[in-house]
Amino acid sequence: MGSGILASHVMNGMVFKRDIEGDVKKAADAKIAVYSCAVDINQTETKGTVLIKSAEELLQYSNREEDLLEKQIKAIAESGVKVVVSGGKMGDLALHFINKYKLLAVRLMSKFDIRRVANTVGAIVLSTLVPPTADVQGHCDLVYLDEIGDTSVVVFKQEKKEGAISTIVLRGATENSMDDVERAIDDGVNNFKAITKDNRLLPGAGATEVELSRLLTQYADVSVLSRDRPEWL
Repeated sequence: MGSGILASHVMNGMVFKRDIEGDVKKAADAKIAVYSCAVDINQTETKGTVLIKSAEELLQYSNREEDLLEKQIKAIAESGVKVVVSGGKMGDLALHFINKYKLLAVRLMSKFDIRRVANTVGAIVLSTLVPPTADVQGHCDLVYLDEIGDTSVVVFKQEKKEGAISTIVLRGATENSMDDVERAIDDGVNNFKAITKDNRLLPGAGATEVELSRLLTQYADVSVLSRDRPEWL
């Protein structure tokens, strides 16, 4: 919301209506790790019983969980990653270590958004919280938190001229006007997509039918004139 339709623009990369999870708000020339799992202490699939006999054992048990999570976050940072994208929740303890190792954290709620950002940065989505190797890491020229109008957005921007995905950022004074423009853009993009599959194209909005009516009327007039004309003429 805000500004006018003419302020809309196309950006090479992705824009998400989300906020940054941690303290780091910007990362340039960043390697990116994309996870479909939660960035938090691992939960076991089955229930178990832990027998603790003293307060010291309870403290040690808690510390072991913290140490394990810190080792995982530290290993991710040491692999060269600057940005962590997760499709699950990010626990408070995980965010503490993410801030400690100066990582930018983004949480996306949709699995389709996870796929889109992976395509944008060239990453492979990981299902477990492990340090990413070089062949599964993505790269983005600039990742930062921005504000468009009154909406906070996370921007994955690629500086190169051509990329796998581009985003159209629509601006408008009212929701109704932006909805109308969005539908028009959606129709145009789908038409272009259809043309790439089959280049036979007919104009819409009744133009084809109007032209057929004109040609049929013209043909009918010629046929009637030739039929009613005397043979000696």
